Amino acid sequence: MGRIADVRTSILDSTPLTQVFVTVTDSDGLTGLGETWWGIPNPERPAAGARPIAAAVDELLAPRVLGRDAGEIGRLWFELWDYGYRYADQGIFPMALSGLDIALWDLLGKRLDASVLQLLGGPRHDAVPAYASLPPLRDPELVISETQRAVDAGIGAVKLHELTIDHVQRLRRRFGEELAIMVDVNGHFDPLEAAAFGRRLADLGVTWFEEPVRPMRDHRAMQRVRRESGVDLAAGENEYTLEDFERLLRSQSIAYLQPEVTKIGGITAAQRVATLAEHHNVALSPHNFRPGPSLYASLAYGFASSATRWFEIPWIPADRRFASNTPLPGIEDGHVLVPNGPGLAIPT
Repeated sequence: MGRIADVRTSILDSTPLTQVFVTVTDSDGLTGLGETWWGIPNPERPAAGARPIAAAVDELLAPRVLGRDAGEIGRLWFELWDYGYRYADQGIFPMALSGLDIALWDLLGKRLDASVLQLLGGPRHDAVPAYASLPPLRDPELVISETQRAVDAGIGAVKLHELTIDHVQRLRRRFGEELAIMVDVNGHFDPLEAAAFGRRLADLGVTWFEEPVRPMRDHRAMQRVRRESGVDLAAGENEYTLEDFERLLRSQSIAYLQPEVTKIGGITAAQRVATLAEHHNVALSPHNFRPGPSLYASLAYGFASSATRWFEIPWIPADRRFASNTPLPGIEDGHVLVPNGPGLAIPT
C-alpha cells in the first residue's frame, strides 16, 4: 500500500448549503475523497460553521498520519481516537476524523479496484427504499410541489422539516395513504408539546417522528413521547460514541436509528453502530443531508447492514443547490440501487 503523502480540506461555500471535503493523496498519487460535517447553515457567512472542523483536520489529524500506511485504516482510526480523547469524544474532533476516515476508505477501494461496499463484505440488500428529505420550506404550496416532484421521480416517501400539523394533513389529502411521510422537528418541542404533536402524527399514519424534543439527546423524554403518543420515533444524528448509541438503544425510545457518518468518525465507526442496531433489532436509516462523499459513505455501510430499512436522499427545490454538484445515486421504483464502481462509487 502507498503511504499518506498529503491531506487537504476544501470548504465548498458557494451556497449556504456548505460542504467540507477531505482529500487524501498517497505516495503513488492515488487520491481518496471524504467529507466531514458541514456546520449549521449560515446564509450570510456560509463557511463559518465549517472552518473549525476543517481546522481540526488540518492541524490535529493531518500531521499525525503523514507518512503512514494508507491501508491501515483501523489502526489509524483507533490511534487518532485515543489521541483525540483529550479534545473530546463528541463534536468537532470526531467530525474531523469522519472526513479523514471516509477518504481513506475511498482511497483503499480505488487502490484495490473494489467498492467500499465490497470491502465491508458486500450488500445485504438488492435495493433499499428511499425517502426524499425536504429542507424546511414553510410554504404549503412549495411543500406540495416538492413532494409531487419527488413522487414524479419515483420516490414514494418524503421527510418534512415542518413544525405544524397542517403540512402533513395536506400531503395526506393530496397523496393518500400510499405516500410514506416522516416528520423531523429538530428538537423543537418540550416533552408535553411533543407528545401532543406525536398523537396527531400517529393519527395521520406517519412512518416516524424524528428528534421530537430538546435537548435532542434526552432519551427519557423521547421514551415518554413514544409511550404517550403511540408514534414511532427516530433519532441518532446527534449521538457520537458507541456508548452514546448504546444508551439510546437501551432506552427503547426509538424505532429507527439514524447515525450521521460525518459526525461519528466515518465508516469505521458506522460499521460498529450498525452492528449495535442489528444487536438491538432496531431499524437502521443512515442520516445524511448532502449529495457528496457523505451520501455514498452512508450507502456503503447501510447496504452492508441487514438492519437498514431506509436511505435519506437530499431533496431541495430546483432553484436551490448544494455546494457540491455530486449526482444522486440510482433510484428505481422508489428504491436506491447498489452503487457500482471503485471506492465510494461516486458517479462522475
